[in-house]
Amino acid sequence: MAVDPNLIKSVSQAYKYKNFVPDNSAVLKGLETYAENTRQAKKQRIIQEENIQKEVKGYIDKYPPGIPLSKIPEKYRSSISKFSFEQKDIYSKAASSRARMKAGSDEYQEQTDLMNGALQSVSNLKNQWDTFGQGKEENLGDFDSQNYSKGNNSDNLGLYASLYTDKFDASIGESGDLSFTTEDGGSFKLSDLDPPFLKAADEAMYVETQLVSAYDKGVRLSDASINLTMSQIKKVVNKGGVDALKSLAIDDLVGGVSLYEPDNEIFKRIDSDDPSISLEAKSELEQNLYSTYRNSLVKQANEGYSVKNPVEIKPPTTLQVFESKGDVFMPLLKELKGKAPSQQMGQQLASKLNMQIIGKSKYYTDYNEETGEFILYDTSAKQDYQDEGARYPANASGMVAMLNDIDSSRN
Repeated sequence: MAVDPNLIKSVSQAYKYKNFVPDNSAVLKGLETYAENTRQAKKQRIIQEENIQKEVKGYIDKYPPGIPLSKIPEKYRSSISKFSFEQKDIYSKAASSRARMKAGSDEYQEQTDLMNGALQSVSNLKNQWDTFGQGKEENLGDFDSQNYSKGNNSDNLGLYASLYTDKFDASIGESGDLSFTTEDGGSFKLSDLDPPFLKAADEAMYVETQLVSAYDKGVRLSDASINLTMSQIKKVVNKGGVDALKSLAIDDLVGGVSLYEPDNEIFKRIDSDDPSISLEAKSELEQNLYSTYRNSLVKQANEGYSVKNPVEIKPPTTLQVFESKGDVFMPLLKELKGKAPSQQMGQQLASKLNMQIIGKSKYYTDYNEETGEFILYDTSAKQDYQDEGARYPANASGMVAMLNDIDSSRN
């Protein structure tokens, strides 16, 4: 069972994890809009996470080299020694008393129970310290490697960081139960805490593998193929449970993109004690996440197909080039006003047509002032026929007709 927030008041009040939680009361006091509150909350979370990271790294760096993190720190040894001595004393006295009693009597059994209880208490404490030591190595390693998901409650992360960097004092119950006490007198057991969850690295790797595979195959996917791949993705994610779902949505693991901020209200609904609210929110998150993956899958497949099957880009037609150069030809055409151009203007038009539009083709044009026409010559024609060019009126429609004929000859 997760710890009751009221059980450890220091989480949000007096203790504040030895500087893990910045004092933002002055900032929050002046906030007036929801957007500003959200921005400040995000900023506070980032600061808090950075402080946790620094504290953990500082603790690891100062830890004596060659000594495993799982080894019991000096600060806890006096409590352990005291408890062990007390249990040994209980055992010794019970053993001495039992030696003078009749085997099988109630008194004999009572002393036997005391002896067994002392042994069980010491064994229980040892098991809990082993669990603490193992958890310390794992948790500090995950903190240091930033393996924890941003979907975790930052206060809970701070509590774990405080616990495993020895910020709390230890107390031991009569039966060997290990508890930790805070500055305000609160206490909790390891079993009270809700363990933080890791980033969904394996699930994300599977999703990215499917996306890369779709791209590498270079095949447009059918609906059946898409549905099959999405079904496989869902099965992998479902094995990780709701924590994997949260991590995939928050931790920018797939394609470096995160769909939600950690403080989005949907996660509050998912964690709701009302099963109907929680289920509805989880379904909404799944729908958004899987819809994104589905779209990415189709996009990757289409992009891979485009790479393997490139479309040849055709050069623009001469008519398209002419239309794109309105700033060059329109002023000259306006001056014509329906009349045949002068020799100078006609030659100017012909020169611009040759240089800017048809110069790279097998054609060139010239202007005949006597007939008021453009004459189009084909340089690839036999020598005897090169002098007989096609004729077009020296106006806008004539130029368009000429350029259309050039484009038609390309086909």
